[in-house]
Amino acid sequence: MRDYKIYLKINRIIEERKTILSVKQKEKEQLKFLGMFNYCLSSLKEEYILILQNTYLTLSYQFWWLDYYSKSSFYRKRFTAVSSFVALFEMIYENFNDCPDFISFA
Repeated sequence: MRDYKIYLKINRIIEERKTILSVKQKEKEQLKFLGMFNYCLSSLKEEYILILQNTYLTLSYQFWWLDYYSKSSFYRKRFTAVSSFVALFEMIYENFNDCPDFISFA
């Protein structure tokens, strides 16, 4: 059985990102969060970025991945992409959340 806590974490992070994007008032803390999110996303392999963007961040065809991967390969790569993103985001968030200049990475 897979560890679904990772999927719950990325959904929480993405929902927080959507909430911040929908707010017109751009406070420094919100911009810093978006900067961290974008930095973590851009730090991943291109393949993982493609998977995360098409699966969670944009409105894509539900089975967009059929042109690229078999079902088992997609699920394996999606799990790795999500795990990598969550681990990197948590590390960045814990270590650089108090850094006021992190916004420069946005």
